[in-house]
Amino acid sequence: MIKSDSRREKRLIAGGTKPMSKMSRSIQMAAQLAVRRGWLLAALGAAVAVTTPAGAASLRYAGASPPLTFDPDGTNDFATVAVLREVYDSLVGLSDTMQPVPGLATSWEREGSNTWRFHLRPGVKFHDGSPLTADDVAFSIMRERGSGYYSSLFGHIADVKVIDPLTIDVVSKAPDPILPAKMARMFIMSKAWSLAHGLQNIPNLGAKGSEAYSVRHADGTGPYMLKEQDPGVRTVLDRFPGYWGTAKGNVTQATYLPIGEAATRVAALLSGQVDLVIDVPLNDINRVKTTPGFALHQVPQMLWMQLEMDGTRDVALDVWDKSGKPLKANPFKDTRVRMAIAQAINVPLIISRILHGNGRVVGIPALPGTGGYDAALDKHWPFDPAHAKALLAQAGYPNGFITQLNCPTERYPSAEDVCRAVAGMLGRIGIEVRVNDMVWPQFARMLVNGPTSSFHLIGVASSWDAQDAFVSEMMTRNPKAGEGFFNWALWHNDQLDHIARELEVTFNPAKREALYKQGLTIGRDDVYAVFLFQPMLSWGSTTKVSGTVRSDSTLVLQNIVVK
Repeated sequence: MIKSDSRREKRLIAGGTKPMSKMSRSIQMAAQLAVRRGWLLAALGAAVAVTTPAGAASLRYAGASPPLTFDPDGTNDFATVAVLREVYDSLVGLSDTMQPVPGLATSWEREGSNTWRFHLRPGVKFHDGSPLTADDVAFSIMRERGSGYYSSLFGHIADVKVIDPLTIDVVSKAPDPILPAKMARMFIMSKAWSLAHGLQNIPNLGAKGSEAYSVRHADGTGPYMLKEQDPGVRTVLDRFPGYWGTAKGNVTQATYLPIGEAATRVAALLSGQVDLVIDVPLNDINRVKTTPGFALHQVPQMLWMQLEMDGTRDVALDVWDKSGKPLKANPFKDTRVRMAIAQAINVPLIISRILHGNGRVVGIPALPGTGGYDAALDKHWPFDPAHAKALLAQAGYPNGFITQLNCPTERYPSAEDVCRAVAGMLGRIGIEVRVNDMVWPQFARMLVNGPTSSFHLIGVASSWDAQDAFVSEMMTRNPKAGEGFFNWALWHNDQLDHIARELEVTFNPAKREALYKQGLTIGRDDVYAVFLFQPMLSWGSTTKVSGTVRSDSTLVLQNIVVK
């Protein structure tokens, strides 16, 4: 039976048993920031009560997009990371309901102003049989801090010191109040295995030439081992008999099948070709609900959809006047144009007509339950096409212009329909939109290798704290400094940059609240992006399957029971 768990931890779990009364004042402060203000509400996860596991079973499950690589630092793509988490453990773990739990670190505490000490779990083995040591963790941290995808989280780490085989000190360039919380995305690799296969540095996912070994191979400490990876075709995982943790489920082998076509994906479920589909298409939700022998389950996804517009280039890409000549100036650099686009889009109508009600209007780059979220600020720009047309005229585009909207297909719920709805709404204010459909790998490479897009739809993965959105999404793009790596819109605001840097070193909760409010207000008023909606994550299965799909899209395989 499926039930939702809305309980929320009020303490930082250190070793699983230490009471708050024994924590130092610094750890209590970190607990407040990383848990009370920094972690998602338990309601964002859907916990499933499971009974004693039956005999060994296999599971075949499907999703819309394939894992792009098995290098844990090579991408932060939701679909890829969800599968990676079955193979690689993180330093700090996440429960089924997105609560912090000990992972490969059993406890942690502050040591001085710039250092956090982590105590590692003894007896952990990699899939090749080698023991986990502090050297592996130190190697993994220093490797992942060099990933552009994770630079906003770990780019400010200065050093990792090995104290003993099971203890490390992580030293930051400046005080980092939420470093333990960030470690939920720190995946640990075997140093020896990585060096043996030329993986000391992170391969470029979009690079041409020979394929990196880590695209099809892995050596983690997670509950499942990678048996086979045929990119774009199937991924096969076998249960790791030497796993350090416990498992409630009985799945000994799981096969993941990427099925991009929505109708085909649902047909595979209802015909028995797969046991579970992670992302049920919106048009098929009622069909799965009402078909005997099948069940549908939903949680709010840790993601929101937004339209991003080129905020820096003097000449935008793929923008023309109404006669078809390229515009000599970039209209998206003008806040009035961005505001016109925001006010021309009827988001509630999109949620009602396209998402069939399975979404929530988003007005700021933060989600309920995360650090810095402010319900009073979470108000969408008013839908006002008349005012939008007036703003375009004020900006010098009384007749509008023509632009291309790059639209990622297969990756997000009904993305193609959303893009076409946006095109129709903008057409009413004079902006002619040509929708360019792109499969997800092609779309991702366009952004990573450029970005070579001036107008696109994209989903933004939420973190435990709005600080992450400030640093990774909204700061001026400077990947070498660990700032703005995902600022594909190339938006720039000096005041926001200052606020983000202040947040990174501020422990005082009241001061952090003030900084959050300032930054969220700037992002909304300057329309750094047009926020649309937070979708529901819908998954369907046969009634023979019970378990958990987390709101970060992770299917927790070790807790799945197949009757």
